[in-house]
Amino acid sequence: MKPAYIDDQWSEDPKGYSIRSGYEWLRPKHALQSWKNFVWNKWNYPKHAMISWITMNNGLKVKDKLYPIGCCPDNRCCICDTAVETQSHLFFECLYSRQIIAAVETWCGFKVDVSMSALPNGIGPKPALKQDVHSLIWTACLYFIWTQRNNARINLQLIGPDNVAVTIREEVKRKIRARLSKEPTQNDRVWLRK
Repeated sequence: MKPAYIDDQWSEDPKGYSIRSGYEWLRPKHALQSWKNFVWNKWNYPKHAMISWITMNNGLKVKDKLYPIGCCPDNRCCICDTAVETQSHLFFECLYSRQIIAAVETWCGFKVDVSMSALPNGIGPKPALKQDVHSLIWTACLYFIWTQRNNARINLQLIGPDNVAVTIREEVKRKIRARLSKEPTQNDRVWLRK
């Protein structure tokens, strides 16, 4: 961190000290994430975006983090009980999650890549509506997989992957209807009908 004062002069602002310049000096500088606009946009439900943001920052409290500090009796996946429950396993390796993603992909007609490493580059140069819908579907998938994981852990219940995919589809359709206040283009209408 740079010194705040040099020769009795506020170093960040030639006009002198201000609350804003003091805050900017104290605030840590982080690199902007290439995925931030994909997660935080007006199309995504806030609750979906929040879980996606926590996931992207590797902050979900999965069992591989909880077990070492004694918060759970084991570190096995709450859903499949075949592997250690990590974020990677939960979203990309667990058979249950893969079945949900496959059902959603069958419905929407394009690949829903939920891998964190592929996300910033995986959305590609799509027209705006397609990118927004992809973001909406992606964040909904993460949210509902996480919800079902918690349902399995807390209530010892699990809804079938096809039913979860139907719930995702209904949430996505509801949001698309709400967001499309203006008339979509002919190409967008054709794509949305699919």
